[in-house]
Amino acid sequence: MLSLQLMKYGFQKSFGTDINPNAIIGLTESMKGTKLSLKIEIVCGYLFATWNKKTELIVFNPPWLPESEDLGRLDAAIYYNNTLFSDFFQEAKKRLLPEGRIVILFSNLGQITNVTKEHPIEKELLSETRFKLDKYFKKSVKKSSEKTKRNQHWRSTEEVELWVLKHNE
Repeated sequence: MLSLQLMKYGFQKSFGTDINPNAIIGLTESMKGTKLSLKIEIVCGYLFATWNKKTELIVFNPPWLPESEDLGRLDAAIYYNNTLFSDFFQEAKKRLLPEGRIVILFSNLGQITNVTKEHPIEKELLSETRFKLDKYFKKSVKKSSEKTKRNQHWRSTEEVELWVLKHNE
């Protein structure tokens, strides 16, 4: 879906990955016979999968909660394992052009629900080795529907974050 958004805003080419094969199949089917199929290359795989070229922009929309136990593959869209962010930053460093940027969409959900105190992006920036902050934006999440039966008292303090990082050199 992020690849589609990039096309909407004028990008000419996008390489996307997802660990969920259904996401790949769905997008591939919807692009069949369109110009998008020439502009968007997608593969099923972990992080960068087969992409080894350097690029000017990396967009990452990771899961927002740390896993607490061994979860199934579908839960990987919601929960990240303890190596996801370190793996991502290590591989992104190899693939980002010197003047390039990384854009990460994240949330403070893990912290406000007390699932974790650690923020994986802040942790990376505190290490001061690979990347530094270029820009940061946050926006409050809309109030949950009155129809929901789930306890979502924390929604009033949830914020979606947009992090823009660049090389730390």
